[in-house]
Amino acid sequence: MKKIVNIFVVLMLMASMMSVALVVKADDTGDDPDDNSVDSKTEREIQAMNNPLGAQIRLLQLEKAIITNILKGDMIVQVLQGFDVDVDTTNLEEILVNLTVNLSKVRAAEEDTDAEDPVQLFVELKHNSTNLTVQFRDTLRLLLDDDTIVKIKAELRDILDSAELQDCSMKIRHWVRQFNGNQLYRLFNLTGEVDTSLLEIYLGGTIDLDQVRLHLYTLINQMTKAKKYDLYSEIKEENIRNNIQAHEAIENIENHGKGNGHGGRP
Repeated sequence: MKKIVNIFVVLMLMASMMSVALVVKADDTGDDPDDNSVDSKTEREIQAMNNPLGAQIRLLQLEKAIITNILKGDMIVQVLQGFDVDVDTTNLEEILVNLTVNLSKVRAAEEDTDAEDPVQLFVELKHNSTNLTVQFRDTLRLLLDDDTIVKIKAELRDILDSAELQDCSMKIRHWVRQFNGNQLYRLFNLTGEVDTSLLEIYLGGTIDLDQVRLHLYTLINQMTKAKKYDLYSEIKEENIRNNIQAHEAIENIENHGKGNGHGGRP
């Protein structure tokens, strides 16, 4: 029972960590551009946006997702234009132009550190990207059969080697480690032991979060029952505060008729 409690506390602690990837797939959306609801995945994502660094990371992750979609879309158009059969790619090209405009807005948002409501801006930009990605996917399906689409997508794997994508990924990894480092410092403070050497090693990229989790588990295992309860209560209260802030932001967005913040990919 004691081991289960320790693991449970560690899981709560690690829930405040941020992952490198913001996964976005058009196939997961309801495909309704007029839907004013915010999906559960986006709700979880914006919980990390209660500080400027978290907001910056989410925008960078959205930027990477859009860049990936544009690169894939451009390659798909090139493949279609090389077909022997005459395929009109005009609509696809127009969608990619609009997606590029949305990418510019995301980059502008990254530079605007004084944005009045970064959460609402993030959800709007993600929503716009979703709609455009769904449009691209649906337009492509009108032009080709499913088998041909699958074959084309199989040719898109080299997209990940793009220098632009690699640069974006490096920025994300750097800032995610900074974000997690800040969270770890706070968590170690709550346990009563700030292991700065461990934090420095983590920030340097030598160890990953799994190794940090093991260290936290060891610390918690050595704590008294009363201290564990205090730690559990502190983390639980913070999670509740973050959830409330996220819900308030979502209600504000939905009340203003903003949309589903679920990103996508062609």
